[in-house]
Amino acid sequence: MTNKINRRRFIGYSENLEYRFEDNRKVLQNGKFTPKHILLIDDYQQFGEEAFICGILEVTVNDSSLMKQRARYWRRIIQPEYNQ
Repeated sequence: MTNKINRRRFIGYSENLEYRFEDNRKVLQNGKFTPKHILLIDDYQQFGEEAFICGILEVTVNDSSLMKQRARYWRRIIQPEYNQ
């Protein structure tokens, strides 16, 4: 997920993308993301849903341990501000 205004990013993973996108949207609208993601919540509430775009960095087999490993890899490479 990327904030189009300030270019801050969030990297996650999911075995069910449709569910994850919709669930993230609902959680952000309610401001109930985990406290460590307060910057993401604040920006979402300040700039609104239209300021964010979601995308896919990599497609893997549906294996949660592999997806978690690859998400860690991408976090090291990209250093997304919302994951700090």
